[in-house]
Amino acid sequence: MFSWIIGLILGDLPSWIWPALAGGGFAIYFFAGVIAHFPEFKPYTIFIRPLGGLICVAGIFLYGGAGVTAVYQAQVDAMKQRIAVAEEKSNSANALLNQKVETKTKVIHDVQIVYKEKIKEVTKTIDKDCKFDDVAKQIINDAAKNPNKDKQ
Repeated sequence: MFSWIIGLILGDLPSWIWPALAGGGFAIYFFAGVIAHFPEFKPYTIFIRPLGGLICVAGIFLYGGAGVTAVYQAQVDAMKQRIAVAEEKSNSANALLNQKVETKTKVIHDVQIVYKEKIKEVTKTIDKDCKFDDVAKQIINDAAKNPNKDKQ
C-alpha cells in the first residue's frame, strides 16, 4: 500500500525535478558553509548543512531511479509494439485457418450429401432385387475416402 501511494505521488512528477532537487540541496549545503562564518547563524548551520547534503543525495538517488524507470518504460513500450505485431500476425493466421476449416467443412458436407443421394438410388435397386450391388460397395468405399486429401 505504501509503495502504491509513493508511486502515485512521485510517478507523476517530471524527471527534471530530481536534478533540480540535487542542485538545490548542494546549494543549501554550500551556503550553509558560507553562513557558518557569521557567528549569529553558526548554530543553525549544524542542522542546515546535513539537511542540504541529505537533500542533495536524495535528489541524486531519485534521479537515478527516474533513469532506471525510463529504461524500463522504453523496454515496456518496445514489448507492447512486439505484442501488437504478434497479435496482428495471429489474427491474420487465425482468419486464414478459419477460412480453410470452413472450406474443408463445406467440401465434406457437400460430399456427404452427394453420397447420401447415390445411396438412396442404389437402395432402390437393392430393395428391388434383394441383392447387394457392386455399385453400392463402390459408393461406400468412395464415401470413406477423405475428399480434402485429394485437393491438397
